[in-house]
Amino acid sequence: MGKALAILGLLLIIVGILPLILPMVGFGEYAAYFFLGMYTLPIAGYDFSELMLILMGVGFLLLVIGALK
Repeated sequence: MGKALAILGLLLIIVGILPLILPMVGFGEYAAYFFLGMYTLPIAGYDFSELMLILMGVGFLLLVIGALK
């Protein structure tokens, strides 16, 4: 069960970072779905939307919980 939580956490982190990678590969129109327009936090020159922050936060929590079990 712990390994599954850790893998799910890694997948959520990857999906959370995906909108930063998509415009670099030419799929910028898909990254627009991650920006709902409610909240944006600029970190290191990149705009992290609320959905991206939630996905990475929950993914990190699941990764830590899965690693400790």
